[in-house]
Amino acid sequence: MDSSRKLELFKKAVSQLWARDGENTWPIEINSIIHLFMDLFVKELLEDMELLSGKGESSSQIAGRFKTSARVIRLIMPCLFGMKSLAMGIDERRQHVLKLLSLVEILKPGDLFNRDGKNIVLRDQEFKDAFEGKPISKADKPASFLIHRFCAILWNLAESICFKTHGLIREFHGPYFMPGDDREILIRDFYSLNPGELWPQCPPSGYSRIRVIAVYKKMDMSIDIYNNVAIKEGLKYVDNLDSYRVEGDGKVLNLDEVKKLSKVFASMMLDITTRVEKMDWKRLTSQYARIFWYAKKELRDGLGKEWLPPAEVEQRIARGAPDTRLQQLNPAGLQRLLRISF
Repeated sequence: MDSSRKLELFKKAVSQLWARDGENTWPIEINSIIHLFMDLFVKELLEDMELLSGKGESSSQIAGRFKTSARVIRLIMPCLFGMKSLAMGIDERRQHVLKLLSLVEILKPGDLFNRDGKNIVLRDQEFKDAFEGKPISKADKPASFLIHRFCAILWNLAESICFKTHGLIREFHGPYFMPGDDREILIRDFYSLNPGELWPQCPPSGYSRIRVIAVYKKMDMSIDIYNNVAIKEGLKYVDNLDSYRVEGDGKVLNLDEVKKLSKVFASMMLDITTRVEKMDWKRLTSQYARIFWYAKKELRDGLGKEWLPPAEVEQRIARGAPDTRLQQLNPAGLQRLLRISF
């Protein structure tokens, strides 16, 4: 696929999402504050990748440091704001977007933009490895309710940890299929669930990664580029779960362990949310900056450098103010902004 086509397809995919649910309001409108740090983030991000390349790391190795294709995709649009703040021309912005999309292609063997309604991130052997040698439990109604309640808690916890950029620490992928079987397999991955580096007050949960493999009766499932899952109108996940497996850091968890973890993660979510509700806009902005820098922590690890935002970020926040112009943009204005961004 040529570069122009790739950019247009990405723009179209994001545009459809913005038209539907473009607000990023909790706990603060992200578009109103990223002018205070995003240029510094983008500059450092590009430098980090260049330095790792200079050390001999391949594009595949650099891509792998991001852990998931979802993380890279979620960074592209905020990074565009930073590129514009750095006064990059449109051609340069396009080249950087293409570079980030090339990392996504490395991490994701399926269609880059989910045009087929599938978000395929496991290669054939990886998919086989996810099932072979590990039990899949048959789901009854109580088990299905518990599993989906657990997933809802994890979704809300991800948002508590990373605010509206929660896609940085979760990835939903599929639907996958077994040969000759029309049941749809959805895999929900949640990362960074010991968030001590972002929220030092939080006690460790015991697991940093949770994977929920859910096998559903056919629901005409589709997944967009931001990992939002849609199913046929009128159907419910709880009613259509056929079988499942829950893993914590690769260990298979039984329902009793899932129940206990539900309480642990719900308590963690409540603790973080309570702290967030007491923060003023400056502290929220500072935390948002930490979240973005944390999303590229593994790049800094590879360079032997500290991952935290530079001191200039706090200085800017201290003397700055929110920009309400982007916050007040209507959907049509957001669409126009997207068209002229790259």
